[in-house]
Amino acid sequence: MKYKYTFGICSVASKYCILIEHEPKEDILIMKKLKALIIPPGSEIQVAAFNILAVCGILVSIVTAFYNLFAGFGILSFLECMSGVVISLGLMFFTRKTGNYRIAMILTVFIIFIGLFTFLYFTNGEYYGGVPFFFVFAVVFTAFLLDGGIMPILIVIELVWYAALIIYTSYNPSEGLLTDDVSVRAADIVVCGTIVSISLAITMFCQIKVYKNKQQELNNAILVAKEASKAKSDFLAKMSHDIRTPLNTILAVNEMIVNNTSSSQIREWVNDSNASGKILLTLIDDMLDLTRIEAGKINLQNKPYSPEEVFGDIKKTWKIQTESSGLSFEYEMAEDVPGHLLGDWTVIRKITDNLLSNAVKYTKEGSVSLKVGWKKSLVIEVCDTGIGIEKEYLKKVFKPFERGVQDIYRETSGSGLGLAIVKELTDAMGGKISCESEVGKGSVFKVVLPQSVHTDSKAQSTHEDNSAKSDMRMTKQIVAPGTNILVVDDNPYNRKVLKGFLEPSLIQVDDVESGFEAIEMIDIKKYDLVLMDLRMPKMDGAETLDKIKKEYPDFDTPVIALTADITNGIEEKLLSQGFEEFISKPVGSSTLFEVLAKYIPDKLVPLETDENEKVASDIERYKSILGSHGVELNVALEYSAGDVGEFLSRAELFEQFADENLDSLRLGVEDERFYIHVHSVKSIAKGVGAGFLANLLETVELRKDDEFSKQVLPVIIEEFERVRKGFLTLIKEVRQGE
Repeated sequence: MKYKYTFGICSVASKYCILIEHEPKEDILIMKKLKALIIPPGSEIQVAAFNILAVCGILVSIVTAFYNLFAGFGILSFLECMSGVVISLGLMFFTRKTGNYRIAMILTVFIIFIGLFTFLYFTNGEYYGGVPFFFVFAVVFTAFLLDGGIMPILIVIELVWYAALIIYTSYNPSEGLLTDDVSVRAADIVVCGTIVSISLAITMFCQIKVYKNKQQELNNAILVAKEASKAKSDFLAKMSHDIRTPLNTILAVNEMIVNNTSSSQIREWVNDSNASGKILLTLIDDMLDLTRIEAGKINLQNKPYSPEEVFGDIKKTWKIQTESSGLSFEYEMAEDVPGHLLGDWTVIRKITDNLLSNAVKYTKEGSVSLKVGWKKSLVIEVCDTGIGIEKEYLKKVFKPFERGVQDIYRETSGSGLGLAIVKELTDAMGGKISCESEVGKGSVFKVVLPQSVHTDSKAQSTHEDNSAKSDMRMTKQIVAPGTNILVVDDNPYNRKVLKGFLEPSLIQVDDVESGFEAIEMIDIKKYDLVLMDLRMPKMDGAETLDKIKKEYPDFDTPVIALTADITNGIEEKLLSQGFEEFISKPVGSSTLFEVLAKYIPDKLVPLETDENEKVASDIERYKSILGSHGVELNVALEYSAGDVGEFLSRAELFEQFADENLDSLRLGVEDERFYIHVHSVKSIAKGVGAGFLANLLETVELRKDDEFSKQVLPVIIEEFERVRKGFLTLIKEVRQGE
């Protein structure tokens, strides 16, 4: 609804009142147009500031002109000030048309600040009048609106010029146009000082407001960018999950075909298909890694680790891969590398693996080498005799999807994400990466990572003679008489494995299959440690722990989560739920003993034993038996800390619970606990190295599609029987040899 208001302008001299009627909407429209004229939409902040300065200059000139006219300084003084109005309007017009405020500001300095102000100085009382206030005004705005090298130059020119004026007139005073009346001079100084002060205040106020608006626009843009980045990350995560699930099935079925066909032609076709599938899987993993890093979701650990062990494992892995590619592999660790450092060894391994992968990929003949050194930081160098990188592309190789333009780059598979991930991870650790390369001779990638020294013991250089250490190594066993541990897991196989690890160490182990039973046991017995599965029916591990803490406020026993979930952020989630830490499934004895040493160190007595029973001939014999039954012995030994005896115990437990696990799977999707059974058997399969079976079960668990599960279930049952047959053969072979 329109309404009118009356604005009265009362003239004291005439005693008349002029009534001016306005429509509010018209006022708003006029104000918007005026604002757009002074501060053009999308203009730079300096353009807006210059226009504000020009408007203030116009207003000051008009006020001063009429003041001088009415004060009796004559028409000449009036015209001097009005000339400033004309000049300011001209400069505003120039800036609006060209957008180049810098030229306009430089012209302002020479025409107005030096030219016009000098004229006003001589005609308005020199330093006895108020014009020197405008000298201050000029210097402030020059500093405010200009940047770069031109700004200090112009300020120096102004200051020297104004100082010269004052010095000159102090020795050569002119009559000027100001009267000798002290009161008039005082009035002139007050008026000029007031005008300059108000002009500066208004300009600063407007400038701050413009700055705040620009800052708000910037914050909004950042928010939009973050939302877009999150949407991209969520999209990539979902798409990668949706692609990975069927891809796992394809690769698993391919492996099954290879293991069950005698046709060399079919094997060749399937192996080609597998190679392409693995390239796609690597691309998905790289995209996920890069997305997590860009989203700031990488969580760096700061834990002790042995560089000798970490890089020793890397050496063994890549020695095989380089030699299979027809290349030689060289490895060297400097003697001054500390025995133990503090940092995130998993990230360091990923950095090194990506660099070595890149080196092998682009090296057709010659060698690849890995050197590890110490210069108050961990230094990693990966050298190759590959195709090299042209100088113009050296700065681009660390950008995503950049791989150069040479024909050989196009012929080589890869996404161009590996080095980008290395760069992001290196930056996240506060390190530096560099590359030196010569086309046709090879490349050297050097990574320097700040790491704290945990112990000063010197790491020895790893040589070929130490390669047998993985087969004949010392492992720690722990005895802890009088220790009580509660194991909570709905899967009897998992409970038996944990008891098998712990009971030989003289530890009293109680095991229950549900959260409800765990609460009952805690009510009647004091435990030193609780190992609790996360995924249990009716009441999961987190709910169980929450209920325990509510019912028993004084409960202070460390609770360790057991989970197959190793997704990013799982550790923070579990810590927030009250768990001390987590162990990923399948649980290995070495990991379990590390946890015991951390939480019940006073009750542990470490013993050293030599694993002489793990001889190379036995390992090769076991590989030949299990290889055709879908079991990778190397993977299984990783979960058993390299202990063949522990692996054989797992194999016997697999067979012992095989019928029970098969029956639970055969119930199918009609059983409400079907996917819980799938999850449990998946963990078991991983722990014994049955990778194909584990992949099938993981695909079913991730999809949770009943129709798909019904179709794949016969394949799972068949593969389970195949693995079981392999373990039966192995157990029989071992018993006959005893």
